[in-house]
Amino acid sequence: MRWTRGCVTLFLCASLSACTAVSGGGGGASPLRPTVRPGTTASGTDLGGAALAARDVDGLTVSEADGRPEVRVALPACAPLAYALSGEAVGDPTATVEHRLSGDGATVTAILAEYPSGRAPTAMDALGTALDECADGFTTTVDGEEHKVGDVVPQLVPEGVEQAMGWQATVNRAGRSVPVKTVVLRVGDTVAYLSGTPALPAAVLQAQMTKLS
Repeated sequence: MRWTRGCVTLFLCASLSACTAVSGGGGGASPLRPTVRPGTTASGTDLGGAALAARDVDGLTVSEADGRPEVRVALPACAPLAYALSGEAVGDPTATVEHRLSGDGATVTAILAEYPSGRAPTAMDALGTALDECADGFTTTVDGEEHKVGDVVPQLVPEGVEQAMGWQATVNRAGRSVPVKTVVLRVGDTVAYLSGTPALPAAVLQAQMTKLS
């Protein structure tokens, strides 16, 4: 395990309220701040082999995610965190694959995003910048409903990929707080966004790291 600057990817599904971040690398000065929804989800042929399947995670059901949320953020600096928490890839990937995993009391959204050459580290840097600027929390709306994100706290993450980030945050939705744990992994031009509530099973994280390595 290593401790590094937490580049955060927050995932605000309708059922999520808090996020947990893991270690991250890369501290660029050029933040990526999407202010509109990323492009239409594509079925990336190069991503299929790295996407989690039922055979990879015993005891969990794996299915395609239903739709994509509409996310709005009052503070542009916090947009990368809000998009990641909401199940959107940061920036403008060329293709994405999104799955939902459920079982053992946990729900996890797993997004794989393929970026143009050299752009994946920029997305990671944008998350790191947003974590620095928005660590005390921020407000966003997901499909028109307000979510208040509390303190975003970087966490430790295992080694094994080129970059890995994780964090914990508290999100309040309709008067109810829910814990969310998030980890972001990068290998080359591919970034995996994993966000689970109320926890991110270790088996899911390990399976995704193995398939990316």
